[in-house]
Amino acid sequence: MPARRLPKRTASSGKIGIIRGFPPTPPPPPPPASFPNMRSSGLFTMPRPGKYIDWAVINGGIIGHWIRVTVYKCPVGAAKIAIAGPTSVFVEATFTAHETVATSGGKPDRTSVYYEVVVEDEDMRMHPSVQLFKRYPGDVIAGTLIPPQDFAQTAT
Repeated sequence: MPARRLPKRTASSGKIGIIRGFPPTPPPPPPPASFPNMRSSGLFTMPRPGKYIDWAVINGGIIGHWIRVTVYKCPVGAAKIAIAGPTSVFVEATFTAHETVATSGGKPDRTSVYYEVVVEDEDMRMHPSVQLFKRYPGDVIAGTLIPPQDFAQTAT
């Protein structure tokens, strides 16, 4: 078996220069001051065993973009309240971002309460979805998926 050679030391630093893996990626651009697209999941209720809202956004474009997501609790007869966010995330092309939000500290809310997820973005190739969970991550509630095509454009 041949002997392994160590990299040569540079005369100026005396350190060995080895780079393993990939070089670091540059930081993302700063977030925009405003987003041209705003889409809403529409109102939905939490089924009895549900405790968590999980939103996800996949970037179907060819460059990275910023998104801003807010989850609202919308009690009947009262103004909606942000329970999570606004959360700003830079999503690289073909990557997915997500966040799981507890709806009421583990206690189910049995009053007339709805929820809404609002996604603001720079590019319509950002595809949001929402799913509800009993326990995160392994206990999704069947039939609760709100797919990208069900999000409604609310502002331009």
